[in-house]
Amino acid sequence: MTNPKDTILYTYRSNQDVTLAEAIQSCSELLEGAIALLYSPSSCQIAQLSETQFKASDGKPIAPNSLEDVFEARVFNQNCELRWLNCDNGQGNAVLLSESEVKIGEFSLVESKSCEPLKQEYLLWGEATHTVTTQGWQRLAEARIGKLDIPLDGKLKEKQRVYLCSLEYFAEIDDFGNFAVVDERLVKLEAK
Repeated sequence: MTNPKDTILYTYRSNQDVTLAEAIQSCSELLEGAIALLYSPSSCQIAQLSETQFKASDGKPIAPNSLEDVFEARVFNQNCELRWLNCDNGQGNAVLLSESEVKIGEFSLVESKSCEPLKQEYLLWGEATHTVTTQGWQRLAEARIGKLDIPLDGKLKEKQRVYLCSLEYFAEIDDFGNFAVVDERLVKLEAK
């Protein structure tokens, strides 16, 4: 039985394998302004979605050919998260997680589950450099990782750190009332 405090987590999956660009196109209305973590064998790029293009910290679109090596993408905002995994030569599974019921052309509802969300935070490496980058971006730096540009409005204050905020979703997993984390959704970057 659903507790009134519970949240419904909706999971949608693409009806067939798609490219990252196709997944973004299908979900573009839900993801405007989203932050993207793009993983390839050589790097983890952070980008921001504007319309259907990923833009880097210099404000320029990321060239489609530089996305060919991406094997995993997590694109998120406060409302939803799109996950894409390259399974075969640029084609892969796309999954969208949301606390709202939505209609997406090439996606089908796989599951809706009553959950209890728990806020979590991951500290990003690096401290503010106060280097001017494109408006809406901040530069963090740390000796062991170098520089990391992140999409975050406003100027970071002295000693302020940046966190990747997420929600873990707990749900009953068996007939004995045991609860466990059944999913996690990235939500935003936040300075504290």
